[in-house]
Amino acid sequence: MKLLCSLFAVALFVAPVVGEDKKEAPTALKLDGTWKVISGEKFGAKSDPKAIQGDVTISKDTITIKGPDMTHVMTFKLDTKASPIAITMTGKEGPAKDFTAEGIIEIKGDEMKLCYAMPMEKRPTKFESPNDSKVLYFVLKRAK
Repeated sequence: MKLLCSLFAVALFVAPVVGEDKKEAPTALKLDGTWKVISGEKFGAKSDPKAIQGDVTISKDTITIKGPDMTHVMTFKLDTKASPIAITMTGKEGPAKDFTAEGIIEIKGDEMKLCYAMPMEKRPTKFESPNDSKVLYFVLKRAK
């Protein structure tokens, strides 16, 4: 659990993002709020649902992940001109402190997809975690 939370925290989460509608302007409101992880893959293997439990809270410039036994705080930067939208996350508190991970993100309605590589690895280009890769892929749903 600690390892998955740490890996998840290294890269997880973001702010202003758009879905497929490229005419729509990104706003912080699209990411702001609380999210729940509904599925995940790590290095090509499906994640145990118990290992990805917790709340993900996103505010204007901070992502906070609260798991049963630890908390992670990250900052992030988006490149909304990239397709898919690129995200770079840096750990500020918790086991992923000072680690930076590069990924991609997409939001459609109340669902967010986040795919990122472990630190020092290349940014993924697709929302997938291939076998034997160093890529993690999560799907989150906005908490009501």
